[in-house]
Amino acid sequence: MVITEGFIGLILGGVSSLLLSLIAYFLKLLVQDIRDLKKEQMNLRELCIWLKAEQGQL
Repeated sequence: MVITEGFIGLILGGVSSLLLSLIAYFLKLLVQDIRDLKKEQMNLRELCIWLKAEQGQL
């Protein structure tokens, strides 16, 4: 009985470890996407400011 309980615990530990690793991986991707969106937003903001300045000159 002790061997099967230990084996079940080992399996559950492995599965929970795998699930936590997957969650951490997807959170890392999410954070990277948010950083990329912030960079794109800054580029778009600079472009809008430049376009408004050009429009004012015309």
